[in-house]
Amino acid sequence: MVALETPANDPGSLETWLMKAGLRGEAVDDLLAGFCRRLEAEGFALTRVHVSLAALHPLIRARSFTWQRDQAEIGNEEMPHRAPQDETQAWRESPFRYMLSNDVRQLHRRLVGLQAQLDFPVLHEFAAQGATDWLAYAFGFGWSLEHLPMTPRMAEIGMICSITTDRPSGFHEAEKARLASLLPLLALAIKATVQMATTRDVMAAYLGNDAARHVLSGDIRRGMAHRIEAAILYADLRGFTALADRLAVEPLVETLNAYFDCLGPAIAAEGGQVLKFLGDGLLASFQPEEAAPLDPAQLCQAALRAAKAGLAAVEQLNSGRAAQGLDCLQLDIALHLGDLMYGNVGTADRLDFTLIGAAVNEAARIENFCGTLNRNLLASGSFAAAAGQGGGMVSLGHHALRGVSEPREIFGC
Repeated sequence: MVALETPANDPGSLETWLMKAGLRGEAVDDLLAGFCRRLEAEGFALTRVHVSLAALHPLIRARSFTWQRDQAEIGNEEMPHRAPQDETQAWRESPFRYMLSNDVRQLHRRLVGLQAQLDFPVLHEFAAQGATDWLAYAFGFGWSLEHLPMTPRMAEIGMICSITTDRPSGFHEAEKARLASLLPLLALAIKATVQMATTRDVMAAYLGNDAARHVLSGDIRRGMAHRIEAAILYADLRGFTALADRLAVEPLVETLNAYFDCLGPAIAAEGGQVLKFLGDGLLASFQPEEAAPLDPAQLCQAALRAAKAGLAAVEQLNSGRAAQGLDCLQLDIALHLGDLMYGNVGTADRLDFTLIGAAVNEAARIENFCGTLNRNLLASGSFAAAAGQGGGMVSLGHHALRGVSEPREIFGC
């Protein structure tokens, strides 16, 4: 396909570039840098252009991008979720927060002269740096963000941006009109770019990074699955059911998350992924990547390191909880190596992308023996053989697993 280019001197060239950049899915950094360069070519005396984007992410509330005339690269920052009482002073006093809280879509402040209106601390900073005029615009993307703890507010995920100049006379009326017509196109181009990234964030949060990648690559039909050999980590909290019978829901959820936080980061640090949470347990896998395949020994050693790190974190957590008089739980983990199918299973229109096979059930059956054998970490014979002598595993004998035809040798460490 031949690209149709617009001459640089065409007054519609910036609009055309924005549309093409949005269709290409150009990165926000490149979009912002290209937009600012083209505005400068039109005669705008820009000093700083800042864009903030609300995020639909379990850890990140917003991402920001800042272009500055004297900086070679775009500045990037991620803002974590915070409870209202934990908001930073800078955010509480921010003009962006004021705009979002009061559904203000456009704000203009002169920074010097008799008409100067420095009603936000950050505007004093800009004025001290030589800026003379400041404009801000907010755009909703039409995606509801009901979890934001601000009322009233723009109930949408979207973009908010500010633009400053150091021209003594500030922005000309023609420039303000030009920005008012261009910025919705910039917002639309950025929306096109971040839509896939937002989808990826949400899917990764609920499916795991690798499963999300497969789904977004088109593995979305029931029955589409890949045969793999993977190390499985199956974990469960011992005593959680009894605790749930006597603890209110809110502290129960907080307790569950605290223990999951011990194991989840340990799994991620060793290259594994949590595939699903099963009430008070979880299923994780350590599997070969297409670009850099690992042999079974490496997969099992990674899973074993993750399990030991997770248990060490639980021990530390329990020490702190005991000192506070809180309930302490034991985390039981089973490790197994087996052949599985990795892909879609479910109904015609409601699917799960996960591991499928007898090896998952066998790992769950092994975990059931943790209490019986008084161990927090058990492994199958296939896992112990692949992990090698360095794992420090010892045989605990052969045991009959429910639903498994023959007794299996179980190892502890």
